[in-house]
Amino acid sequence: MTIRPYTAADRARCLEIFDSNTPKYFMHEERDQFIFWLNAHDKNEIAYKETLAEYYYVIETDGTIMGCGGYGMHNDEKAGSMIWGMIAREQHKKGLGKALFAYRLQQMRELYPGYSIQLDTSQHTYPFFEKFGFKTVKITENGYGQGLHRYDMTLE
Repeated sequence: MTIRPYTAADRARCLEIFDSNTPKYFMHEERDQFIFWLNAHDKNEIAYKETLAEYYYVIETDGTIMGCGGYGMHNDEKAGSMIWGMIAREQHKKGLGKALFAYRLQQMRELYPGYSIQLDTSQHTYPFFEKFGFKTVKITENGYGQGLHRYDMTLE
């Protein structure tokens, strides 16, 4: 297993991975937001104006991309957010998500010591993040769309 920075050549596979996780983990409507993120990273630009820096990675097994995920550091507070993390649906429960998430946490802690870490996720995945010490601070019913609730979580 290899974790490396995302490149524009990874785009199609990352979109396939997104699609494999729709609609259970992502709403169809979110695909345009993910494309917006990838477009910026394809041009080595920052996607979100509220972030100071953004990073995106892929995880490969035997040369095949099995997942992707990143994070962004906020401009106005000493905090960072996990962004667009996903593993190909057929590869769930094989440790790839855990490895990619742990790598991103390590990178954030090394590059931005003392920053809090935030994320938002759904009712389907919040227990995964609790295993890393994240605490739910807010739940928004149908926060992503009908039937997909948003859990805002933080790690101090």
